[in-house]
Amino acid sequence: MNPNALETKAQQRGWKVVSKYDADGPMMTLVRDDWEIWVAFSGSAPETATLRKPGRTEPKKLLLRDIGMWVRRDRGQMSRFAVGDHVVVKGRSGTVTDITLARSTDEKRGRIRLSVVYDDGGTGTPFSDQVSRPRAGLRRR
Repeated sequence: MNPNALETKAQQRGWKVVSKYDADGPMMTLVRDDWEIWVAFSGSAPETATLRKPGRTEPKKLLLRDIGMWVRRDRGQMSRFAVGDHVVVKGRSGTVTDITLARSTDEKRGRIRLSVVYDDGGTGTPFSDQVSRPRAGLRRR
């Protein structure tokens, strides 16, 4: 994806885009809610990319083929939770440890998945729309 196409797609999806230029090409910063994506271009081709998820202080390397998928994801799904949030999944409480994209080939491809460590042991990877916040008064174990 060239810089102009990325900027257009990002702005259509509600991302704020800031571009800086050097001799190699543009460096784009995309910000939406608590998400940040940085993409460095060599000419018109992306060379490196990083993604900082809500609840994280440091960005992690992003596969170049995943840039467009993250940019196009539903804002409502992406902004519901952050790493470190306490959540409830089918009556089990736990803590979000990561936020990822579904990789399956079915209709759920590209939906947001949460990695959750449950308070009573075990882990799960529910979709973000299957997760809720604890009700007031619910104590954490």
